Amino acid sequence: MVGASWFYRDAADLLTIVQRLKLTPCPHCRVMGMLIRHGALQGIDETSGQIVLRARRVFCSNRNARTGCGRTFSLWLTDKIRRLKVNTSRLWKFLKLAIHGPLEVAIRALNSRLSDRTWQRLWRRFLLAQSRIRTELANRCPVPPPPETPSHRPEVLVLAHLLAAFPSVACPIAAFQHAARKFFCSRQMERRLLPLCLPGLRGTASDRQSPQQPGPLFLLPEELEQ
Repeated sequence: MVGASWFYRDAADLLTIVQRLKLTPCPHCRVMGMLIRHGALQGIDETSGQIVLRARRVFCSNRNARTGCGRTFSLWLTDKIRRLKVNTSRLWKFLKLAIHGPLEVAIRALNSRLSDRTWQRLWRRFLLAQSRIRTELANRCPVPPPPETPSHRPEVLVLAHLLAAFPSVACPIAAFQHAARKFFCSRQMERRLLPLCLPGLRGTASDRQSPQQPGPLFLLPEELEQ
């Protein structure tokens, strides 16, 4: 259970984790017996616009002569993604739409409260994470055979592999997060300047470059963190 990100599916899962906290070493300092519950993380849900529970906080106590490190970490619901209002079900629906047509059509079909640019950034984040996702899936499930109708889009193969790894679940992305104990779309590989040379996205940064000046576009770190 030790890792940078922990996930739980429901109240029963959370109860099991909480009951074992005193027997679990802190993921930061590795000291055992100092973990206690420390409140909750809440955020606005993209579909309802309401404030919802996203994660539970755990504290490695250094108070009252305890020997913990004083740092915290989170127990995330499997259908939530860090720093995103979008839950895994909406992301799964968006990706299925995006691989079968233009990105703009997929965004319109969602009827979302979020801007088009937000979904474009989310799509870009998924494209940049494909290698990490496929590597994790390959450790859990053999690569499925190619589809009968060949596709030049690698993201189609990523979703096919995801479905093969988690065939009987309502949301494969939530199942991936719970099994891998990692967020589906991580920002760890996006913290440097990256050329925007991905198909279908060349028009998303028109405010940075005019049509008379073609060439690679670049994303700044502050954009990647949104």
